[in-house]
Amino acid sequence: MGSDAIELRHLRFFMALAEELNFGRAALRCNVTQPPFSVAIRQLEGHLNVTLLTRTSRHVTLTPAGEALYSRVQRLIGEVNEAYALARCISEGKRGKLRVGFHLSMLYQGLGDMIAAMEHDEPLLEIELLEMPTQDQVQSLLAGRIDVGFGHSTIVPETLSSITILHEPLVVCVPRDHWVLNADRFSLNMLQDEGFICFMREASPTYFDRIVSLCVEAGFTPRIRHQVRQWTTVVAMVSKGMGIAIAPQCLAQSGMEAEFIPLGSQPFSELQCIWQETSEQPLVTTLVKYARKFLSATEIVQGA
Repeated sequence: MGSDAIELRHLRFFMALAEELNFGRAALRCNVTQPPFSVAIRQLEGHLNVTLLTRTSRHVTLTPAGEALYSRVQRLIGEVNEAYALARCISEGKRGKLRVGFHLSMLYQGLGDMIAAMEHDEPLLEIELLEMPTQDQVQSLLAGRIDVGFGHSTIVPETLSSITILHEPLVVCVPRDHWVLNADRFSLNMLQDEGFICFMREASPTYFDRIVSLCVEAGFTPRIRHQVRQWTTVVAMVSKGMGIAIAPQCLAQSGMEAEFIPLGSQPFSELQCIWQETSEQPLVTTLVKYARKFLSATEIVQGA
C-alpha cells in the first residue's frame, strides 16, 4: 500500500512514539492499548516502505528516516490542530470580520463600550464600523456591502432578519433659551407655531411619519423648516436656534447646547439589529450578545 493509505492517526501515533521512545507510554498518551498502537506503527512503516524505528528489548530509537519524518510531522500536526481551532473559533463566532453599519447617535447609546468589550474578549474578531443612515444600511445589507446594521425604527424587508435591541423614548429638543422651558407644564401642542427640524423621510420614513403623527395627535400639523440626514445635525441646528425637534433621548448626551423635554405619552424609537442570513451567522450571534449587554437607552439629566 502507498502513502495515500496513511491516516492522521498513524502520524499522531508516530509523533507520540518519537517523543516518548516507549511503546507503552506512547500508547497511553494516545488513549489506546499497546497492541493496536503497535499495529498502527507497523502499518505506517509498511505504507512508506521505510524503517522508522530501531527496536530492542529495552530501547526504541529513531532511524535517520524516522528523525526526518518526525520533524515534518511535528509541523503538520501543529497546522492540523490550528485548523481545528480556527474552525471552532469561526463556528462559535470568535474569529472573523464583520462590517457593521451604524448611525452616529449610537455613540450615546454605548457603542464605544460595546466595541471595547468585544476587542478585549474576542481579540480574533475584527469589527469594521461604517456610518450610514438606516435606509442606506438596508440597501447595503441587500447588496452585501455590510454584514450587520444597527438602524432606528425601520420596516425590514422579508429577505433580512432583525431583532429589537432596545426601545428608547422620543423627547422634544429645544434651544436652551427657549420660552417653553419657563412654562409650569408642558404639552406638545404648545409648539404648534414653531418650525421643526426633521430627519429626512427618505432616510427614515418610519421616523419621519412617527414624528408627524405625534404632532397630529397633539392637534396640529408640524411646520417642517429643515430636513437633515443625521440626528446630531438636528441637535446642532436646534442649539443654534434654527428650530425645534423631536429626537431620540440618547442625544441628550451629545453635549450640545440644547435642552430635552420628556413627552408624557412616552413614544418610543426602536434600535434594531438587522442582518442577512449568511455564513457569518455565528459572528452575528456574538455581536448581538454584546449589543444586548452594552447598548442601552439613556436618562435625561435636566439642565445638563
